[in-house]
Amino acid sequence: MRFSRLFAAVLLVGMAGCTTMPAPETRHSGFLNDYSRLTKDPQWPQSEYWVKPSLEIKQSYQKRIYLESPRLYVTGKDLDQTMKSPADTAAMLNYLKQAILYQFLTSGYEVTTRPEPDTLLLRTAITGSERTPRDPSTPEYLPIGMVVGGVMQLTGTRDESLRIYFESEMRDATSGELLAQSVSATTGNELSPSATAKVEDSYPALDAWARQLRERADKAFAQP
Repeated sequence: MRFSRLFAAVLLVGMAGCTTMPAPETRHSGFLNDYSRLTKDPQWPQSEYWVKPSLEIKQSYQKRIYLESPRLYVTGKDLDQTMKSPADTAAMLNYLKQAILYQFLTSGYEVTTRPEPDTLLLRTAITGSERTPRDPSTPEYLPIGMVVGGVMQLTGTRDESLRIYFESEMRDATSGELLAQSVSATTGNELSPSATAKVEDSYPALDAWARQLRERADKAFAQP
């Protein structure tokens, strides 16, 4: 009887979807002024975005970026223990800044030290973190694998993933005109349920988001 109840619970977990990452629209922090225009991004899962209609970025701007220092913009309930230490928070923000600089500088962009004409202003924020059961691996999509993975999740033995949530906006560096916005979530290291997350466990997520920001800019500049 106990196994039957557990089996039914596992099936419900499986039917809930193939990812444990919350939808991006549930993570709006208030860092962006308006979320009503955001739509699902078909290129980057777990991401929403908006681009100013008829924006011709290649005709209006050089490949120059002024990067504001990344911010932490969260409420207490949106923080995993990883981000509650001031030292760890400072380390995450510094790592994110360096990751963004690396992505743009190694991809042909100039990074300026102050807002200048024909330059894009990039504002970024880490808006939360949490630990969730890791997403299923390929074998776990098979029925027996799904059952085993679900049982591990329900009994507290399944590995967890560290999720980091972000928001960004691109503006004209001199006029402040809003050009684009995004809300995203990326995944850091996998952790055992009993392990204490370290700040280094967030770094893969920060690298992934920095790369996503640069790829968005590349895509915009590639438009005819």
